[in-house]
Amino acid sequence: MEHDLLLRRKDGSVRCFRVYDRPMPKHGDTITLPIDGRLIKASVKGSPKEPEMAALADAEAVEI
Repeated sequence: MEHDLLLRRKDGSVRCFRVYDRPMPKHGDTITLPIDGRLIKASVKGSPKEPEMAALADAEAVEI
């Protein structure tokens, strides 16, 4: 069980994560991701809307 997750940061940058052994997050879930030695909270927004991003990831999250 693995999936890819796109994270949109507050500064506008986008990072892609591969998540292993965890269930797929649902729309509205809050998740925590490790970035540069810090834990960042993000809200899941569902599947990416942009076609090129949808090819890269199964779900999209926005930093909160």
